[in-house]
Amino acid sequence: MIQLFFAHWYMAFLLLLWGAALLIAGWAARVAQFFNLRMPRVVEQPLANKFPMVAVIAPIKSVDANTRENIAALLNQDYPNYRVIFAVQSADDPVCDLIRAAREEHGLKRRIDLVVAGPATSRGQKVHNQLAAVEITTDQDIFLAFMDADAHPAANWLHALVSMLNSHHIGATTGYRFYVPSTGHAANAVICVLNAMVGTLLGPYRRTVAWGGSMAIRRRDFFAFGVHDAWQGALSDDYVLTRCVKKNARTKIHFVPQCIVASQAAFDWPKAWEFAVRQYRITRVCAWRFWFTGLAGAGLYISALVTAPIAAIILAAEGSNWWIIPTMAAVGLYGLSIYRGWMVLKAARRLLPDHTPAINQAQFWFTWGMPAVHCINALFLLAAAFGRVITWRGIRYKMKSRTQTIVLSPANSNEVP
Repeated sequence: MIQLFFAHWYMAFLLLLWGAALLIAGWAARVAQFFNLRMPRVVEQPLANKFPMVAVIAPIKSVDANTRENIAALLNQDYPNYRVIFAVQSADDPVCDLIRAAREEHGLKRRIDLVVAGPATSRGQKVHNQLAAVEITTDQDIFLAFMDADAHPAANWLHALVSMLNSHHIGATTGYRFYVPSTGHAANAVICVLNAMVGTLLGPYRRTVAWGGSMAIRRRDFFAFGVHDAWQGALSDDYVLTRCVKKNARTKIHFVPQCIVASQAAFDWPKAWEFAVRQYRITRVCAWRFWFTGLAGAGLYISALVTAPIAAIILAAEGSNWWIIPTMAAVGLYGLSIYRGWMVLKAARRLLPDHTPAINQAQFWFTWGMPAVHCINALFLLAAAFGRVITWRGIRYKMKSRTQTIVLSPANSNEVP
């Protein structure tokens, strides 16, 4: 009798587990489908025919393979009224020569400033550079736009990013990064898939958070919402700005699909591990609910996908006809994950058509390899559960909180690890 009770209780638990996993997988697939169908239509909508002055702030360090092309793309925006402020840590950084050359080439049509911020002592170096750039802006700069130097913006990036800021119910706007595999290495593909799946969650205001590599805010609101003060000890620019806009000011962050920018993914497994764990660790400290939700979702998916086939085999071996239920759960879960990945892949091809051949290198991982991606993601999330120390661009930090950072070891060179 006791054995029968526990058998029934165990099966009831498994049914609840599989049901919950299927519901969440179905929701995620529907979100990806919505993103694929709606976002390319949003891209085609006309932009506001207004062109207030914008100060584009680009923290930058060292010279990578695509730095020259990225700088050129930033200086050739289809927007008539903007200037670019490059912010570096050291005047000895080799990227300064590139910026000076760009200033000579584009100086007649575009104002280009170079700010040397010096080494950070109580906040992230990126935030430190950004704040130094903000200090030379004026009231004539109506909007502040922030751009990562490793991203390659389309020609309409700036116009699209600031267009919705002409609506006063919008507190900030954001794009997002899409990692494009630079080689066929599996680590590049996995990072590409994970990053893209996060991107599909953006859109509805309640889920949208700012991404620091492509975001904009009114200059007056940057100070009024408390972003300037909150950045003084921050490591993460985007999570802190998100909280100031949504919690302090009780306003909205608008996702702009035109501002999805391509970044080259050049990872091997050690670099992918360092990158993903660092990002999730920052998330755990700055927005722990996002991290915990991701960990719980990954754990639920993996648990259901593992237990369902095992239960089907056991029930079939015992001659029970109930084997069909766990079989259907396993097939449904796998099928929904493939469908979700396929929708994300289609959206990426439509939004970044110039990068389709490179994106196609990750096609297996977007579809049949999805269970492996979820398992790898779970490992990243678990590793991020421990510690508050990260290494970012050669500098070690300890995050005490969202707005308190300790610089443990300053960078000794301009090399990018």
